[in-house]
Amino acid sequence: MHISYSQHGPRYNIMKELVLVRHGEAEHLVKGIIGGWSNLPLTDRGRQQIGITANRLKELFDSRIEIMYTSDLRRASESAEIINEKFDVPLVIDSRFRENSAGIAEGMTVVEAEKIAIPVSEPIGDWIPYPEAESWRMLQDRVASVLSQLEQKQEEVLLIVAHGNTNSAIIEWWLQLPEAPVLSFTTHLASITWLGMNAFGHREMRKLNESAHLMNEGLDDCIPERYTLFI
Repeated sequence: MHISYSQHGPRYNIMKELVLVRHGEAEHLVKGIIGGWSNLPLTDRGRQQIGITANRLKELFDSRIEIMYTSDLRRASESAEIINEKFDVPLVIDSRFRENSAGIAEGMTVVEAEKIAIPVSEPIGDWIPYPEAESWRMLQDRVASVLSQLEQKQEEVLLIVAHGNTNSAIIEWWLQLPEAPVLSFTTHLASITWLGMNAFGHREMRKLNESAHLMNEGLDDCIPERYTLFI
């Protein structure tokens, strides 16, 4: 579909919209364990959160969601399965939507991981927080590789269920921000972020970190600062 404003003026493709959902509360968060690529499941509270988010997504998008993508880590894929009970669309599992790898800190408690943490270095985008972990630039490159492929597909509205840092990297890619991290976008557990493109071809953020639907049920969570690296 195209919109043209004059016979000789610019013509813009109407690109797909991206709907991002962060997974619900998972066991590593309540046990104080580094998340990263750990594969612990959702808690009962996490399943409650995602069930409420699924209802909110249905209110917002009804039948407009054409396909869903999810990280293969359990906390994300379980969340995606719960959401897809409302939409019944193809669900694609892609490991490139994983959180940052925490390297040898995977599965450690936060206290244990602090003992092997690597001091912050410049450029910050290339800093690796733990031995064998991923830098922010590595995450950005991984996310960009899958999004560049999805951009060529015909689906207009995609729903992606992923992780806190992954969502931030997706937002940066969508808004075409510089590779070096200059902004950070927080997404709480089971929150909704909605990215789109207007009729002038401008990329826009329609919703960021919407979680009022959880607050109304007493299930809204703000993750403590110490968990923000690998969540």
